[in-house]
Amino acid sequence: MRRNWQLAALAPLLAGLFALALVRPARSVSAEQDAQKSLDAFNQEFVAACVRMDHKADAAFWTEDGVDLLPGLAPMVGKAKISAWLDSLTPQLVGAKMDYCTVDWRDIQIHGNLAYEWGMNRQKIEFPPPKKPFEGNGKILLILKRQQDGSWKVALEAWNGNPQPSDKQ
Repeated sequence: MRRNWQLAALAPLLAGLFALALVRPARSVSAEQDAQKSLDAFNQEFVAACVRMDHKADAAFWTEDGVDLLPGLAPMVGKAKISAWLDSLTPQLVGAKMDYCTVDWRDIQIHGNLAYEWGMNRQKIEFPPPKKPFEGNGKILLILKRQQDGSWKVALEAWNGNPQPSDKQ
């Protein structure tokens, strides 16, 4: 009889623990979905800013201590330095038109407040004559940090170009 009383007393506690176990994964899934949605929105705006050649929007994507590793350039450390470099591009792009800027994200991983993603990028910028168009075709890697408001910012970016096709093929 005493054992039945103990089991009866524990039943509500066990039911409550069971209910919590069922609710927690739902919250975790929802948080993961929210993180994925905000990262997808970041990626859309990242490409849209490239299409617009909007250097102010590009600068806003960075954490204060972000690092940009571009081919042929010294590492740029800090949002201020990256922003200054982006601003320096403006005079070179007078009269230019972006034909396309795309990123085909191949792998996106979110781990808590950090994410990494890589993809294949392509862009083409037309310049007024006599300057020839610029065409880029390569790979991009981003490491992102989630901010307190749930948005993402770039902590590290690295690009490199794909090998150019050989004329001897």
